[in-house]
Amino acid sequence: MSIPEVFVSVQPHTINLPFHGFNVPLTLSSPPDQSHTRPLVLVAPALGVPAIKYQQLLTTLGERGYQTAIYEMPGTGKSTPHPRRGNDYGYSDLVFELIPEVLQALKSTLGHGPALMLGHSIGGQTMTLAARAGLTGDARVVSVAAGHLDCRSWRGPTRLAIMGAALAAHTSTRLLGYFPGRQMRFGGREAATLMRDWGSGILRGRFAPEARIPKQAALTHQPLHLCIKGDPFAPVGATRRLAALVQGEVREVAPTFPHGNPHLSWIKNPEPVVEIIEQWIEGVGAPDVIQA
Repeated sequence: MSIPEVFVSVQPHTINLPFHGFNVPLTLSSPPDQSHTRPLVLVAPALGVPAIKYQQLLTTLGERGYQTAIYEMPGTGKSTPHPRRGNDYGYSDLVFELIPEVLQALKSTLGHGPALMLGHSIGGQTMTLAARAGLTGDARVVSVAAGHLDCRSWRGPTRLAIMGAALAAHTSTRLLGYFPGRQMRFGGREAATLMRDWGSGILRGRFAPEARIPKQAALTHQPLHLCIKGDPFAPVGATRRLAALVQGEVREVAPTFPHGNPHLSWIKNPEPVVEIIEQWIEGVGAPDVIQA
């Protein structure tokens, strides 16, 4: 592969990172066969999705020889406490504080950062913004099922529904001090500022962290943005808008799992996505990929 290969013997273990009053577990794993270990892949989950849900992805990467690391979204899964009034954070905190903290923890533990940063949904958004801000170093950045929040990425009734969800996020978080995602069937119990940032991004067409990024940093590698065909949360138009922040490459790929919402169900069968990413790294086109 064109990514430099390194060998580091690391037993699976978890580092607990402090972040805005939350305990954020960062779990590192080595591949089963360490005779030819590939580089480190850092995975950032989607909103409301615990790290354990990515076990199939981590297993697939491990079977291909990659070391892996994954962190919980603060307040999700094994991260405590749950978001509430007084336990809060926003998009800018994830981009300018959590991602650098994760990268520093990896560097302190392993002696190097990840060669590949793979973000799903909000994980892809924040990694893209971190890349734009020059915070991802030499790592390649890939987003899967991640799009810009701008409501103009949707049309007709769907756009109106998205705008209504944005208003609901503002109202509910002001009343409760957190976002009741389970009740609204979007995410989990989420931080108030995060969801107000989400709602504002939909209505204003701009991510909150963009205000702190005056211009794009020079990137060592062009990012890749994979859109899952039929994804209602991150359609190809939204993916293009996100990619435009970093002049990234956009590819629309077929759903990898026959049931459920493509936005989430791809992690049940991540092998095709991993194959596409490897071929992209090696500069080989995939036959089932639509250049979007």
